[in-house]
Amino acid sequence: MNISRRILLPSTVLIAVVGLAACGSSSSSSTKSSTSSTTTKAANTSTAVIKTANASGIGTILVDAGGKTVYTLTKNGAAVPCTGACLTVWPPVLLPAGTDTATGGSGVTGLAVVSATGGKQVTSKGLPVYTFANDTAAGDVKGDGLSSFGGTWHAVTVTKAPVQTSSTTSSSGY
Repeated sequence: MNISRRILLPSTVLIAVVGLAACGSSSSSSTKSSTSSTTTKAANTSTAVIKTANASGIGTILVDAGGKTVYTLTKNGAAVPCTGACLTVWPPVLLPAGTDTATGGSGVTGLAVVSATGGKQVTSKGLPVYTFANDTAAGDVKGDGLSSFGGTWHAVTVTKAPVQTSSTTSSSGY
């Protein structure tokens, strides 16, 4: 009977080691798959958040990833905060989750990010940007020149930067 125990014990240990090695191999393959998935996600966040488009009567404007015109709200050239009910009509342009910097398509410069309710908000040349709820189709500019929520809304153009002075500005400067 002693001989049987000597043979069984090493055999049992060998089977346990082989079984654990197989489990480790399976776990390793899961890790590779997870790493591959993470790499794919990182690549997707590099898409342009702000791009350009042509708007009839205005010229080249900035639009969000969905093609909606982006606007700034200013009074005498200074940014006016959009809060409360303003945010339902003028939603802020926020970065996708997990993204820390605003990216722009060809010809887009001056983008940055500020902390805002709901995430990180994109700014253009120092002014927070928003879309307009009444712009239903890509490229609509129905909000350009509207006065509401304490200031005037201007579509952001590529050629004419938003003015940030304390002097009075006209809507033709945007």
